[in-house]
Amino acid sequence: MLFEKYGQREISIEIEDSYYPIHEDLHQRLEMMIPFLGLEDEDEKIAEYVIYNIDSKGKLRVSAQEVAQKFGVSVEKAREIIDTIYEAFSDEINQLSSEDEENYILPDVAIMPDYVEVRKIEVKDPVVMKAIEMREETLRKICEIVRKINEPFLRGYRKYPHVVTMKYVANLVGLHVSTVSRAVNRKYVNTPIGVLPLRIFFGRLLNPKLVMNEIKELLKIDSKLTDKQLVILLKSLGINISRRTVNKYRNLLDNLG
Repeated sequence: MLFEKYGQREISIEIEDSYYPIHEDLHQRLEMMIPFLGLEDEDEKIAEYVIYNIDSKGKLRVSAQEVAQKFGVSVEKAREIIDTIYEAFSDEINQLSSEDEENYILPDVAIMPDYVEVRKIEVKDPVVMKAIEMREETLRKICEIVRKINEPFLRGYRKYPHVVTMKYVANLVGLHVSTVSRAVNRKYVNTPIGVLPLRIFFGRLLNPKLVMNEIKELLKIDSKLTDKQLVILLKSLGINISRRTVNKYRNLLDNLG
């Protein structure tokens, strides 16, 4: 019944045509990105602590043992959360700990509704060129799967992309998951919607503020929605975040009036 009332509403999305790293506080940016890790409430608290202990050079000031002791969890659990943050937010950490004032990102591949085109790199050394061609072909195969699965998103029929797992893609192209991860890491794609990080199709959204906007729109429809109901409705849109985060964003919206 919940989906019948809220699930079918017209949606649209606006993303800038070019992607520029925004100069802002590293901790603030990463905290806003925490919801997209899909952590439980208690694990989000640990993630926040880890993030605020990353220094200006992107290095962690505390050890996994210290994190584990502070929150009463195993060292393995602490290390898992730390690794998740550094893997998922590697681009943001690298960009926001950089001294560059502005860094335009040139797309590595174009993913359009009907085709995929990988940007070609030319070198004189035939051995190096062969290796580059193999990497380009791997990237093309990965993006072709992304294109087929996300054609509705690329044509503007879906607000958010359909997320695929690296394991799923690896099985389809006959590669190891680590190979897919390396191929996807720090790659940007040109789409009809704009230039996006390729990892957006593997579980990351471009702009965390979109989540707050979705919560705001849902509350306009029914201000009495509970945090749990909001979690369910957001999940139906492809946004998986915890009840704790929904509550935090809801309170922030209330403070903003």
